[in-house]
Amino acid sequence: MITRVAERDFVHVRRLGVGVARRLEAAPRALGRVHSVFARAVNVLCHDGRLVTLHGPGPLAAPFAAGLDRLPRLGALVPGMSVERAGERLVLDGLTLDWRGAEVVDTALAAAGDESALAAALREASLPAGAAALRSPVALDARRRLAAGLRHGDPRGVVDGALRLIGLGEGLTPAGDDCLVGMLAVVHRFRPDALARHPDVARAVAAAAREGTTAVGREFLLHALAGSFSEAVIALASAGTEGAAREALADLLTMGATSGADTAVGMRLGLEAIAA
Repeated sequence: MITRVAERDFVHVRRLGVGVARRLEAAPRALGRVHSVFARAVNVLCHDGRLVTLHGPGPLAAPFAAGLDRLPRLGALVPGMSVERAGERLVLDGLTLDWRGAEVVDTALAAAGDESALAAALREASLPAGAAALRSPVALDARRRLAAGLRHGDPRGVVDGALRLIGLGEGLTPAGDDCLVGMLAVVHRFRPDALARHPDVARAVAAAAREGTTAVGREFLLHALAGSFSEAVIALASAGTEGAAREALADLLTMGATSGADTAVGMRLGLEAIAA
């Protein structure tokens, strides 16, 4: 009697964030479990309690992402499935992800002093409406408090506004989280000293993110507080010319149902506040 062994599906990791690479290299054999599966992405909850997002080819959609040459076939992964590390491979039931030779991407946003290209692109753009939650009275009040805190160098005001935005809205990344990530990108790029002078702000926001939003929203916020962002946000924040900024903004606006637009709203809020 011949027993047929199921053929394994091999998928190559083409690109991954530098933080993800370090975590994978240091991970134990029992790396974690599949957290959630979607049409365009798979989230793995690792042994350290943090997520790694797997998605298809293209720019990294999150600083904690790995870009594959293709997504696994539909149904190959299900929530709760164990994930093991074997050398430079991740092994799941019937699937192997190989990151040998993958390009390691720096997802840190470097500081700079000239925000004119970004400001011009955001000023001229007619941003999509984005998520309705971000236009609610609660969100508008939070955005006002956040902007006032930034404008006047008031750390309590920044924390007050930020905490009102965290977890506000629906979906994998609530709109309030996306808005806050956009604001943090502007601060890290153009006013990094603002966070350095007030470390209590980052601690308060991080504590709220750990308890007050979705697992994916939490991951974006914790990385943003540390100065790490998706490639689309980095491209927009660091664009050297107005034309490059317009192109990067167009790319950002394609992300998610409203995530890109909500992030751009936060970037505009941050720019207007620091300019004032």
